[in-house]
Amino acid sequence: MNKTSENLINKFISGQRLSDEEFILFNDFLNDLHYRDELIRFLEKNWQQSQPEEVALQFEQIREKIRVSSLKVKMNRLFIALSKAAAILFIPLIAAVLYFYFNQTISSEMLTLSTEKGEFTHVILPDGSRVWLNVDTKLSYPADYGLGSRKLELEGEAYFEVKKDEELPFEVTSGNLTTTALGTRFVISAYPESSVIKSSLLEGSVEIKYGNTYKIIEPGQQLALDKNKQALVLKAFSEEYELSWKNNQLVFRLTPFDHVISILEKWYDISIVYNPELFKSETLTVRFEKYESLENVLKVISKVNGFNYKVEGNNVKITK
Repeated sequence: MNKTSENLINKFISGQRLSDEEFILFNDFLNDLHYRDELIRFLEKNWQQSQPEEVALQFEQIREKIRVSSLKVKMNRLFIALSKAAAILFIPLIAAVLYFYFNQTISSEMLTLSTEKGEFTHVILPDGSRVWLNVDTKLSYPADYGLGSRKLELEGEAYFEVKKDEELPFEVTSGNLTTTALGTRFVISAYPESSVIKSSLLEGSVEIKYGNTYKIIEPGQQLALDKNKQALVLKAFSEEYELSWKNNQLVFRLTPFDHVISILEKWYDISIVYNPELFKSETLTVRFEKYESLENVLKVISKVNGFNYKVEGNNVKITK
């Protein structure tokens, strides 16, 4: 370490304000792996030349996070040096700064975007990727998203347009499935109450992980996990059908009646009471254009499936 570097470090840890030019030099210095080793030796040397003092320092929380860092050994040595060099170092400041420079995990806090029943939203993530959330959906990601990783957790249904970044794959975990992509467009449907988790690829390429199984799917393919049978099924899908909700359309295609009821409850934020046994063999194929009223939807479905209904506020009762 040259004299200029030593003077810069001493000025910083003494709490003095750095000029813009000095701060740039200091930033370059801390980001140089070669100088990190020299910095540790420099601090240890200062410690050996200092007088012992008892100092109450709350390093445990930081040290716990450092244990999972790839720089674990170096960081432990650094913090030992810092804690013992309290007589000559402005410890609180340099400890915090060095922690954020050397440890890649800035925060373990999770941020959550969500929609309620009857609500849709479109968001742009910090990396520029776009996400459309269907009704009753939660999307969570860490506060440091886009820095060291691009990992998200999905509960519900969402359509993704991913910003390409070859160094940071885009990973979405939904139930037991993890979908990984670089730059692509795909849809994931993973409602907790559904017996199926689906990942449908529109453009690009994605890898889907389930346990120790990895599958790469191509545009136009959908990989579905049957949660009851714990089985994966690869098949073709209709983009128009899978993205109908994004286009504010309600589309059913040989859809089981219980699934129809679940969608209507989420779409219109209502509660529907009916006897599933009376409809267990029935399906529905119909399309409703944008912003169709609940009354019109029920009127059409009741004629197709032959039932009566009564609406009271947010409650609907279906009888045969």
